[in-house]
Amino acid sequence: MQNILKTPRNGCALQGSLQTLQEIKGVIPVIHSTSGCAYQNFLANKAAGFGNSFISTEELPGTDMQERHIIFGGASRLREQIKNTVKVIDGKLYVVLNSCPSAMVGDDVDAMVRESQEQGERVIDGLSAGFHGDVHYGYSQILTEVFQNLPKIDKSEVKKEKNLVNLFGILPQKDLFYKGDLEELTRILNGAGIKVNQFFGYKGGSEQLENAKNASLNIVLSKWGQSPAQKLEELYSIPSLSFDSLPLGFDETADFLKAITEKLDIDPSEAQNFLHQEAERLDYYFSTIKELFYQNHLNKQIDIIADEANAIRYSKFLRKYFKTEVKTIIITDFVPNDDHPETEKKESLKEYAEKIYIAQDQSEIEKILSFSESNFILGSSLEDKTASKKNIPNLVVSYPSYKNLILNKTHAGITGAIQFAEDYIKAAL
Repeated sequence: MQNILKTPRNGCALQGSLQTLQEIKGVIPVIHSTSGCAYQNFLANKAAGFGNSFISTEELPGTDMQERHIIFGGASRLREQIKNTVKVIDGKLYVVLNSCPSAMVGDDVDAMVRESQEQGERVIDGLSAGFHGDVHYGYSQILTEVFQNLPKIDKSEVKKEKNLVNLFGILPQKDLFYKGDLEELTRILNGAGIKVNQFFGYKGGSEQLENAKNASLNIVLSKWGQSPAQKLEELYSIPSLSFDSLPLGFDETADFLKAITEKLDIDPSEAQNFLHQEAERLDYYFSTIKELFYQNHLNKQIDIIADEANAIRYSKFLRKYFKTEVKTIIITDFVPNDDHPETEKKESLKEYAEKIYIAQDQSEIEKILSFSESNFILGSSLEDKTASKKNIPNLVVSYPSYKNLILNKTHAGITGAIQFAEDYIKAAL
């Protein structure tokens, strides 16, 4: 019998698709669902601490399915909504999303989208009914669907750019620091003479989404980026290079750049010069905190509650730079199946902590933490309660974040190492 999540940490696949599309300038999601789906996404966005997206949840066009549409079907209502959306909202690309109700009824979303395409509208569809998975699946699936369907409306030729790369695996809104992380990774790659095709953030947009086919390499930074990268490889023969997490700190950043420059077969000298400057920069700042760090005994015993890639990132950095003990890691984005059982996943992560758990139910997470002997938590705002009971700090690094507005803070690369050190020391003190 399957376990029931009473207090789930993650939303549904539709929410993940919406959060992804909302962060791409020029892309307009059209939801074929009841009004409740959009409102749940509105509540989730409020919990993330980002402010409004390119198109805020209050503005999202949707069919607002009623009881009659559930009984008799709502395809005609969707046709009407697509026409009205294209007229009223100025967008570069419109993506129609189905939902649990419309998927169960069996509305032919594809037919309505084809009608719009035949009329010259830039409309495609994405299968994103919530019951297919959680927000992580939604991110992975919607990007895969978009790349699959873009050729139906984009007939431009493929023009490969030698040093252009796509970045996958950083989830908009679900990864709290995704904007700053993308900016930092772009800065690092630019420093090595590599151009980044960025979908999200102020430099991203629908044009970059359509330009993905011209890249020479897909960089995958978590397992959730594998599917869209594979789709681009299948369609346009773009190879992929995968990492288990984002780089954080000098050594990780150096290894990251080395692997990419070798894969692209470009002169590594520019990257080496850039890294030399970055090493001096990091040493300058870290030399100022050594005395403070050790006088105050800030090498804590730590529990980490986060998505797998983020937990790996923090564990590596904390042990290497701050000599901390990572007592427990609780992975919140792993879905066990026959091919990858839970025991296998725990075994693969054992080098990062003394104990590895996999949990998405908040009551289960609280129970695990109550037995831990740690004196510092890296988690979400949901762990504030446990931290308060144990009278220990909780540094919020994972979703949701209730008390902070996060604009472009980063916990990646060299800048991220400096900013994370500031956050960690402030919380520990």
